[in-house]
Amino acid sequence: MFKYKITIHPLYFCLCLYYIVIGKAWVFFSCFVTVLLHEIAHSLAGKKYGYQMAKITLMPYGAMIYGGEKFNRKEGLVIALAGPLCNGVLALLTLAVWWLFPESFAFTQDFFNSNLTLMIFNLLPCFPLDGSRVVLSLSKDKIKALKILKIVGIALSVFMIVFGLASLFLTQNISLVNIGVFLLIGSIFGGQKEEYSCIAGRLSFVKNYKRGVIARDVYISTDTKIFELFRYLNRDYLTTFIVVNDKGEESGVIDEDRLHDIMEKYDHKLMLKSVINN
Repeated sequence: MFKYKITIHPLYFCLCLYYIVIGKAWVFFSCFVTVLLHEIAHSLAGKKYGYQMAKITLMPYGAMIYGGEKFNRKEGLVIALAGPLCNGVLALLTLAVWWLFPESFAFTQDFFNSNLTLMIFNLLPCFPLDGSRVVLSLSKDKIKALKILKIVGIALSVFMIVFGLASLFLTQNISLVNIGVFLLIGSIFGGQKEEYSCIAGRLSFVKNYKRGVIARDVYISTDTKIFELFRYLNRDYLTTFIVVNDKGEESGVIDEDRLHDIMEKYDHKLMLKSVINN
């Protein structure tokens, strides 16, 4: 049986109390259900491919789901779209309920609005939203795409925070500010795992042994950062890195297999001298 571990951030309770005080408890509950179903849809899509994405954390600005897996293109696309698709289906079902039972409109309008809003918002091509996962799944140069998506995310988040703060003079809705802060934090400080997945993906190049693969040694400084080694990887070469110190003396050897292991264990922005002897 597929079980979920749901944790709640302390600030989430503060947000809940805020909505209760301003008389919008039902709006908060509708958003809570919408976000939770969105994340469960992601996890069910992950389960389809054998991933256990079952840890969900409710935050003041939404929710996060954890799995830690590195998906291929098809898996990443399906899992990313599962959440927004779920919200779209729920919105359509709500419309159907309105058609069958018009009197239900007053009780389900907030649920419809939250599903429609979450679907549209999450499909925006801004990191770390689902739309950015779709773009990354389809991109050939994932590292470049990730940088652009993060810049777009920062720009959108700043706009939302400024507009949200300005709107507080007219309404009591702090949702725009919450979401803007979430985007800003995710765009600036997030993405390390995605960068790893993008970079490590280059290790999955299938060598073209029929055409011939050249074995080569690349001498590189101990002060070089781990991720910089990936620029030398190519399907036509089998690369071995000879790590040398400032005097040109050999400090260690890293082949492509070991490089993959290093990426699994260490921050890819560390220098080689920090990991070469470990």
